[in-house]
Amino acid sequence: MTLDILICSLNQGIVRIQDVLLPPREGLHYVVSYQYTDERYLDLVPDVLRSRPDVSLYIYKGQGLSANRNLALDKATSDLVMYADDDARLLPETFDTVVKPFVENEGLDVACFCASTYTGKPLKNYPEKEFVIKSMPKSYTISALEMVCRRNKVQGKIRFDERFGLGTKFLTCGEEEVWLEDALRAGLTIQYFPRKIVETSTMLKKSMVYVDAGVQRSRGAITYYQRGATAFWLCFRFALSGARKGYCHFLPMFTHLLEGIRYMKRTEKAK
Repeated sequence: MTLDILICSLNQGIVRIQDVLLPPREGLHYVVSYQYTDERYLDLVPDVLRSRPDVSLYIYKGQGLSANRNLALDKATSDLVMYADDDARLLPETFDTVVKPFVENEGLDVACFCASTYTGKPLKNYPEKEFVIKSMPKSYTISALEMVCRRNKVQGKIRFDERFGLGTKFLTCGEEEVWLEDALRAGLTIQYFPRKIVETSTMLKKSMVYVDAGVQRSRGAITYYQRGATAFWLCFRFALSGARKGYCHFLPMFTHLLEGIRYMKRTEKAK
């Protein structure tokens, strides 16, 4: 079984990708999707990305992490695909860890694993036991860098919603939750495995939803995408609960949540 690791990068982040690559091995290939916003960044592309036969480099002008991940997936050819950012650190055992569940279960479409910081601190409070994901997990959120997919089940079928994510101006996160919702609606078999496959420099902070307008708009948009007409009241209760606990002011929070809902309604047909 073969694996494509889809590495997305923007501008000066390209210099870090050579640290993502593991020593060459049979069955492992890298698809590097590099976005740039200015021609001067093209001089930063490391020579190793052009010289290694197990690396395919694709360069696009523009930005937007969701769009970048979609571009990378379009170029994938292996049995499995795994998403990675340019600050990821793969483990020597990553390949064997992610391939094993798919070899053992031919009906598995998406496997979700664990990640940590470079110092080994878990990125979030992960469940301790394996389980089949049949609905959106309530105890934790799933990130793209934790996911490995059977390529023929997602390529051309399940894409990241480009209205969401880093590089957008309005809905600055939430693309992974929308992706997972789409995968569940499509009937994909998704399972969680409590095994670490990657390290990253990023430590997630749930409290951002109480202070960042883009995150708040994304929360409103995701709620509408998942819950439809009930999103207004769910967002009202969320803002009110946060205000009562002293985490935020009700009116700005609720206003931003509603902006996310309205944006989704406006752009539904344009998606």
